[in-house]
Amino acid sequence: MNLTLRKMLMAILGIAIGASCLWLAARTVDWAEASRIFRAADLAGIATGVLLYGAAMVMRAIRWRAILAFRAPVGAGTSLQALVVGYAVNAALPARLGELFRADYLARRTGLSRSGVLASIFIERLLDLLAVVGVLALGLALVGGGDAASRNVLVGGAVVAAIGVGALLLIATKLSHANAEAVLARVIARLPGGKTIAARLGAMLGDFAQLLRVVHTPRFALIALGTLPIWVVEIGAIWSICEAVAVHLAPAGMLSLMGGASLSTLLPTAPGYVGSYQFAFVLILGQFGIGATAAIVAATTVQIYLIGGYTLIGLATWAISSLLAATRRDITKARS
Repeated sequence: MNLTLRKMLMAILGIAIGASCLWLAARTVDWAEASRIFRAADLAGIATGVLLYGAAMVMRAIRWRAILAFRAPVGAGTSLQALVVGYAVNAALPARLGELFRADYLARRTGLSRSGVLASIFIERLLDLLAVVGVLALGLALVGGGDAASRNVLVGGAVVAAIGVGALLLIATKLSHANAEAVLARVIARLPGGKTIAARLGAMLGDFAQLLRVVHTPRFALIALGTLPIWVVEIGAIWSICEAVAVHLAPAGMLSLMGGASLSTLLPTAPGYVGSYQFAFVLILGQFGIGATAAIVAATTVQIYLIGGYTLIGLATWAISSLLAATRRDITKARS
């Protein structure tokens, strides 16, 4: 199956999942009441949430830059620009295709290999997944374990996190530039053209493995610890938005909501996480006596002001940077 067809199928799957989740979440919504709640939202609370979310973005860029520094120094502005653009593409396109775009975007601007940048994103995403599982586990523990659906979500997230950690340690421990091609050749030797494929992908796998060795350094402990304040600030952003639309949650409820909603974005889903995000809010907030109407408003407000707002910033950044790059190329050609 060629790459374009695979992307199209993933996009169709994501949109189908999002539509199904949205239908399940919105069946009992009172749309007149939802409109009233949305129009009465506290703009100061929304503004606070937007600012906190932006601060979390900056902190994420700093963490990503620290991971990349194991391979080569990257400017703070460059890492923030690539992060915002990648997040924007992730939200604008279905099925979380933005991570590949982010790797390509940064590689073009720094000269780093795409495989090395992808390795840094893999580490970053894995740290976030571990944080999300921890946040959800703590929230459910504080409310006595939650319902069966929430526990299943937690178990699923924990399994994915465990697989990711295992893969990270295996690749970082067993592979190097020297042996990546040989290991790959042994794995796919029986496939048609296995040796050719191994020769072509071996260097990429070696680059990937080399950056993953950051997990063996003392710096990695600091990078991992830096994930905690990121999530504290991001939880504050979501909490501020919920308060702005009169969804009042105790710490246990906020932790459960943040963990479950964040895990829902791992699904291949529609642009902006439409559907899956609403379903997660309705499912989790329902455990705390909050109805579907208020939950839908809270989820949609987060999507509009946080996800949507920074998506517009990211897409504008991409457009401006592309225009400037094209202008520089034209000037260089004219001079030569």
